[in-house]
Amino acid sequence: MKLWKKLGFPKPKSEASKGELSLVDNEIYSGVVVPEGYYYFVRLDGWCFHRICKELKLKKPFDRFLATALCKCAEEFFNIFNCSLAYSFSDEINLLFLKKPGFERIEKIDSVFAGIASSKATIELRKLKKFDFVIGFDCRVIPADKKDVLRYLIWRQAECKRNCYNAFAQIALEKKGFCGEALSKRLAGKKISALKRLIKKEGLLDKIKPWHEKGVLLYWKKYRKKGYDPIRNEEVIVERRKVFVDWNPVLFNSASGKSFILNLMKNGMV
Repeated sequence: MKLWKKLGFPKPKSEASKGELSLVDNEIYSGVVVPEGYYYFVRLDGWCFHRICKELKLKKPFDRFLATALCKCAEEFFNIFNCSLAYSFSDEINLLFLKKPGFERIEKIDSVFAGIASSKATIELRKLKKFDFVIGFDCRVIPADKKDVLRYLIWRQAECKRNCYNAFAQIALEKKGFCGEALSKRLAGKKISALKRLIKKEGLLDKIKPWHEKGVLLYWKKYRKKGYDPIRNEEVIVERRKVFVDWNPVLFNSASGKSFILNLMKNGMV
């Protein structure tokens, strides 16, 4: 019995050559594809980014230069694959696709997208300082139906908020002399309200920017510009679109946030 059958996988869809010596049937993950009838998110997570922050001496707990570099990474997927929407925070990039980007194999999406993100991040971060260590991203695909698109964004934004307050609380405790295991124990299990009180007590609450707490949202936005029609020999108004980067996005779990995302989807702007 062929290995993919033995292990219960779909038939491989490898692009490798077939023949007497071929082990294509052992490429068991190549047959796993994006399921039909679903939208899907691709989530990219930075690998060993704590080292990057340390080596580049980035501002703690959040650095606008790094956040901008990740937005530039996200924009690559709009330009190459016509990504529908992107949401980024910390070292994470979430890409929404309403249509397949020309291929459907999970294995290929994960490998190609991680490679593009790693390459683009390297290019952008080397604008600050040249370095010789490796930047990497892991990658996963998350299918979602229409209602789950909004749920997913709410979930990731909640994680962003938690990450924000935890990071600033850590800075607050470091100011009080805590470090290592003692610091971790003080933060363990604390709710956002408790973290917020700690941050306020140390005078750091006003340091929190909207993008620290709510992340950064990227989406297509239509605009009009003057053009020229050579056939009619006259100026015309043409409609174009560009990627808009919102550093103060709506709260996705609010009424206005839900309406905003659903309208983007309804109007074909994602």
